[in-house]
Amino acid sequence: MTMLNFLLGLFWNLALLAVALCVCCALNCFTASAAIDACRLFALIAAGALALDAALTFLVFADAQPRYGRFSTGDAFAERAPAYMAACAAALYMARRRAVRRHAGTAQPDSIHLARISRPRLPS
Repeated sequence: MTMLNFLLGLFWNLALLAVALCVCCALNCFTASAAIDACRLFALIAAGALALDAALTFLVFADAQPRYGRFSTGDAFAERAPAYMAACAAALYMARRRAVRRHAGTAQPDSIHLARISRPRLPS
């Protein structure tokens, strides 16, 4: 059951990443003022969700063990946290690859600057 929960969490997070990419791409097409990097935005949101999940698991649900017992255990959080981190890592990897491609398209071709060679002066 642990692997299934991890895979479902990962699938859900990657689906949210796809939605974020589509929405930010549409916004970037319609707005020329600023480009929104969906991958970094998703990584920020996923990190915030991981922090909130940890706060809920260990602070809020911990006080209500009889009612939320299966959600408030450390084992339940240990199943959810790697899914957040894997989706966050995938988003940051995609952002890095996009930045490298963007930079490679604007880079100037390498050129060799040669010093001027003066003509030797021969005595006449």
